[in-house]
Amino acid sequence: MTYDNTTDFPGIKLEVERTTVSVHIENVKKALEFNKPDYLPMETNNVPGIYNAYHTLDPDEVELIPGTENFDAIWPLCYSWVPKVIGKTEKGEPLRKDQFGVITSVPDNMNTTFNLIGHPLEGKTTLEGYEFPDIEDLNPWFDNFGKIVKEKYSDRFVDAFIDAGIFLTTQFLFGINDFFMKLATNLDFVVEVYANVAEYYIQMVKKFKETGAHQVTVIEDLGSNAGLVLNPDVWRTHFKPITAKVFKTIHEHGMYTGICIDGDAKPVLDDLLEMEIDQLFIPDYKVTGVKTLKEKIIGKMCFKATVDMVGTLPLGTPDDVKKEVKEMVQAFNSPEGGFICEVVRWHRPAYPENNVRASVDTFNEWRKNAPQY
Repeated sequence: MTYDNTTDFPGIKLEVERTTVSVHIENVKKALEFNKPDYLPMETNNVPGIYNAYHTLDPDEVELIPGTENFDAIWPLCYSWVPKVIGKTEKGEPLRKDQFGVITSVPDNMNTTFNLIGHPLEGKTTLEGYEFPDIEDLNPWFDNFGKIVKEKYSDRFVDAFIDAGIFLTTQFLFGINDFFMKLATNLDFVVEVYANVAEYYIQMVKKFKETGAHQVTVIEDLGSNAGLVLNPDVWRTHFKPITAKVFKTIHEHGMYTGICIDGDAKPVLDDLLEMEIDQLFIPDYKVTGVKTLKEKIIGKMCFKATVDMVGTLPLGTPDDVKKEVKEMVQAFNSPEGGFICEVVRWHRPAYPENNVRASVDTFNEWRKNAPQY
């Protein structure tokens, strides 16, 4: 048993106990498998050296949220992985192009992360003239990520995210308006593009495994404020089989699987239980509803959630946050496991610091058996 003092990142000094079996990793696995975790596992995205807020922050200047020093799992936000700056808007805002050819701007407005500007498949009816990216172009990103995980976080559970996921990437390729128009007028072409995007991300699974990831979560933004953004039967017959292939591939590489759905996931909850999915993550879980989640998911599939990122966390008081945390743990957690709490500070915009700290401190009441650093 040895100790490694980590002081390479501003604001963080961890005395990490290195053992053959990591308490953090094993505890997350127990929660995923309903195998009686020793305490409530905590995941965070605000991790020094990794979090870049969709390429708007220097990850080496990121500091842990106070109280999360003994976090268990990493959510490595990494939208588009390697965007290239290609110019500026008339306002002087940076223009970026991602590996798919989607162009975004980084607005001066700190309440927005990016604006969508250009879509390579907008107005097209075939893939003629378009080439999907080469996964090998991401090798520098994966090499760097794997190095950081090995050197700094080898004792933590890594929940790698495919972000943007298959569905959202397909939307971005067409542009939102053209995407929904083509769902109605040229569904076969949309499905063809979706399948190609999925194949690209399937190639990514092996690379995440090589970095030391334990899980891969696919962000599928299917939900709206009232149901899915498309007909559930259309999703079921045309998109679900392709999505299921991705999860099957992740399992074949020896990793856990997760899906993140914003908005109302009610229409597909039964479908998720039929797929090879180990964990459901809903940042705005109140839209789907606590009652529905308890009936459909809790006790059957591991569930992960934050304090409501739309209402309570940005707009409530610290007391509101504390109350919600207690209600979440009561509704979703059990001695057998099946619940992982997510804590976020966010950036562009950042959530009120007092509310963020209230969420951490209150979740930590169920984490007293966690290693203390």
